[in-house]
This record gives sequence, C-alpha cells and structure tokens, in this order.
Amino acid sequence: MNHLKYMHASRAGRCARRQRGFLSSRQSLVLLGLLFLSPMLIAWIMHLSGQQGWRPEGTTNQGVLVQPPRPLVLPADIPSAAGGVLQEGFLQGKWTLLYIGATDCGEACRTNLYHMRQVRLAQGENIQRVQRLFLAADTMTPETLGDILNEYPEMATGALSPEQSAELAPLFMIDAVQMRGAERVYLVDPLGNVMMYYRAGADPRGMINDLHRLLKYSRIG
Repeated sequence: MNHLKYMHASRAGRCARRQRGFLSSRQSLVLLGLLFLSPMLIAWIMHLSGQQGWRPEGTTNQGVLVQPPRPLVLPADIPSAAGGVLQEGFLQGKWTLLYIGATDCGEACRTNLYHMRQVRLAQGENIQRVQRLFLAADTMTPETLGDILNEYPEMATGALSPEQSAELAPLFMIDAVQMRGAERVYLVDPLGNVMMYYRAGADPRGMINDLHRLLKYSRIG
C-alpha cells in the first residue's frame, strides 16, 4: 500500500515538474518575443508622437530632423563675394552649416552667422570637417556682401539671382515655412542632403552638441 502511495506521489511530482517546465518554456518564449518586439514598439510610438511629441529625458537635440532628408543641388554659377562663382560640388565631403538671408543682414542674420562660426570653432580637432555657407536670396550685387566676408573670412558666401532663389524655394519649404524670412540654420550632410534645421533663436550650445555627436559617429565627411 505504501509502495502504491509512493508511486502515485512520484508520478504526480513528475507531472507537476513537467507542467512547471512547460510554463517556464512558454514564459521564456513570451519574454524573448517581447525583447525582439520592444525596439519596434518604441520606434512606432515615437513615430506616432511626431517631432514635437515624447522625447527621452535628457535629450539635448536642438535641431529638427528633415524627414526624409532632401538632396540639395545648388544652382550653377552662384556669384561668390570672394570673386568668381561658388565652387561646384561645394556641399560634398563636409558637414555644412547653411544660412539663407538677405545681403543687408539684419540683427537675426548676424546672430545666426555668429552662432555658425562659434559652433564650428567648438568642434576642436574636427573643425576642418565643418564648413559654413551664407546665401543671400535677393537681387543685390555680390559686392554688398563685402563687409560680411571681412567679418567672416572663412565662410563661403553667394548671392542668389531671382531665378536661383525660385529654384531653391520649394526645397526649403519645410514644415510650411517659406525659405525667405525663416531665419533658420540648416545642416547639410557630406552627401549634400538637408537633414536638419535649427529654428530662429536656437540655443547654440545645443547646435554644438548635435554636431559633435554627428561628427563622432559619422563615417563620412
């Protein structure tokens, strides 16, 4: 009798262990699936939240991503304040801080140009990987840009004709804001894509940090 009780208890124990093993295996599969799916779920939530939605605490990005990035091909024969025309393929091979304004360059314009210079200087050993470009989107002659060129001698400068401005205007219509008067600083990657912009009044410290991270992890430019 005792022997029968022992066999029954042993059989019940084995069944219980198998059941627990089954549940553990099933739970492991569920957890494994969640591990694989969680990055996609997080990305989906962030995509739905949009650029102005949820961001992880501590995010310091000041720039607004242009999605998808827009290939930028500058019009040919843009007159340069330094003489001649803007070099063909100027945007290739380096990260470019680009500002589009007017040749009279008021207070907002000069603030942006100053920030662009400081952001570049702050990159230290990577400074040669960054260049600056100021495009004047009006009909004034390149000579009127002379004082800006004197103040920022290492910055490339060009004056767009009305036709050239019209050619670029659709490309820089981003988030329903016109190119003229936007007072934005654009970031162009070494492949010539407009990939980010900074709103008027953006904190230059955030611009410095954004560019620093891009230069750190970029394999191009």
